[in-house]
Amino acid sequence: MIRKSWVLVGVFLLVIMGTACGSKDLSLNQGKKDEQQEKPQVTTKEPFTGEPLVEENRPAVMVMINNHRAARPQTGLSKADMVIEALAEGEITRFAAFYHSNMEGTVGPVRSVRPYFLDMAKGSHAVVAHAGGSKAALQEINDEKLPSLDGIHKEARRFYRVHFRKAPHNLYTDLQKLHEGANAITNITKNPIVSPYHFNRNGAMEKGQVAKEVHLSYHRLYKASYRYDEESGRYIRYSQGIEQKDRETKEPLTMENVWVIKAPQRVIDSAGHRRIDWDQGGNGMLFQKGKGISIAWKEEDGWIIPLMDGKVAPLIPGKSWINIIPENEKVTWR
Repeated sequence: MIRKSWVLVGVFLLVIMGTACGSKDLSLNQGKKDEQQEKPQVTTKEPFTGEPLVEENRPAVMVMINNHRAARPQTGLSKADMVIEALAEGEITRFAAFYHSNMEGTVGPVRSVRPYFLDMAKGSHAVVAHAGGSKAALQEINDEKLPSLDGIHKEARRFYRVHFRKAPHNLYTDLQKLHEGANAITNITKNPIVSPYHFNRNGAMEKGQVAKEVHLSYHRLYKASYRYDEESGRYIRYSQGIEQKDRETKEPLTMENVWVIKAPQRVIDSAGHRRIDWDQGGNGMLFQKGKGISIAWKEEDGWIIPLMDGKVAPLIPGKSWINIIPENEKVTWR
């Protein structure tokens, strides 16, 4: 009996020790998992296009590009990963062009910034390249210490005037110079770009309607349109019925994704400055592969996000153009 009792005690001790050891191992493994979760996820995709990442720890640059009739055709819009277009003063829109994957080549004409364009840059911590700005925009840059490269003030050395256009439509810059300037004033490792966009090759067009041509109005005096090119699988951009081309390359501006969203906006002063309200989000259309689908949109942490059935609508890897039109304007397609 004594021998059997000792055997039972020994087995009991082994079970306890085994359990303890197992608990210790699980604890260590859990610690390793926690450490892995705490480490920032290394992105392998471009934040605006979903294509393979060109360079890690590269800051994004948002360039304010002029769209006055005297500024067309522009240079460098074809190099942008994403372009956001919205009305400035009067019937003229302005382009907020985001550069990340391609930081080489000429861009311009560069124009001044407004507060609602600054809002668009905050999600990606983009350095804003601009030619001055409204009093409210410059005050916001100063008060919030937003990273910017002002082509007519502190950072004028990174910009230059061309002879073939008249001021204020003749200020240009170089993406490499902007890249160098952005690296000098921002810490991208402290503020990494965390993109909210989802990408896949099929996009969101399973239930899409035919949309080979898209026509939209920003103002009774300014309209834009897009035509789908079957061969390339991209839309071609038109301003006022004229195919929009790059001044240097002569190539048409094309993109995989075209969004048209409506946002509340109004003129707030005698100079014609506007305010665009982002808080409530709204409705719009997403066009891909010659089809269109109704979407909702929201602004979150400085990003404009397309939604479909309450989830982030998938984009096709490639370039996007976001058109922000007033609520009383129209978009049609066929």
